[in-house]
Amino acid sequence: MPRVGARVVLAYSGGLDTSAMAQQAQQLQLASLGRLTASIAHEIRNPLGAISHAGQLLAESPNLDDHDSRLTRIITGQSQRMNAIIENVLQLGRRTQTSPELIGLQAFLTDFLREFLQQQRLPAEVVAVRIEPENMQIRFDLTHLRQILTNLCDNALRHSRASSGNPRVELLGGLGLDRNRPYLDVCDHGEGIDADTVAHIFEPFYTTSAAGSGLGLYISRELAEANQAHLHYAPMPGGGSCFRLSFQDPRRQMQ
Repeated sequence: MPRVGARVVLAYSGGLDTSAMAQQAQQLQLASLGRLTASIAHEIRNPLGAISHAGQLLAESPNLDDHDSRLTRIITGQSQRMNAIIENVLQLGRRTQTSPELIGLQAFLTDFLREFLQQQRLPAEVVAVRIEPENMQIRFDLTHLRQILTNLCDNALRHSRASSGNPRVELLGGLGLDRNRPYLDVCDHGEGIDADTVAHIFEPFYTTSAAGSGLGLYISRELAEANQAHLHYAPMPGGGSCFRLSFQDPRRQMQ
């Protein structure tokens, strides 16, 4: 009889909306992850803050020689890096908290780039923007969109600077083949990414940079999926990299 019961369960489960069940399971998993990461981050931040503050006080000492000054800069720099990693990890727990809204992409990019380039201390000419049609709208969580584009633009600037010495980024927006789903490409003119590395770039903690945390692209893809969008990589013809953020039809309400 257990065999018959098993058949009944399997036959019945075949008619269920397994995608919805999987999404609910993922939401529960992410909620648990969020609580865990928040707890760990709190425990790390307290001693990290003490280390950072002690390093700053030490750096103000008038009796430091060049060697000691270099060591205090290392303390400060690595403390800042650790704090950035903590912030990235905390983003994993916030994935479920989406507040999508209709966004005019052209106007958003104007505001975003003004702030981003000011922080980077770079002129506006560094980033070329072309959005067609200009009145294109997307439906997305505004905070998540800023986080994703900050990660992608940071990467693009770093790779283009490493390749040519001149930072340059292109942001290209348009509509997909069905003319309903908008997309935004973030492209650089660096050396591109080899096939072996491409297979791992969206994995957590995978990085080819000594200064990177390996979380930027992973978190960006997770945030994209939380907004029913998709982030993927494509090589640029003639060299360089392009990351495409494909949005849902903005006329659809997110479930």
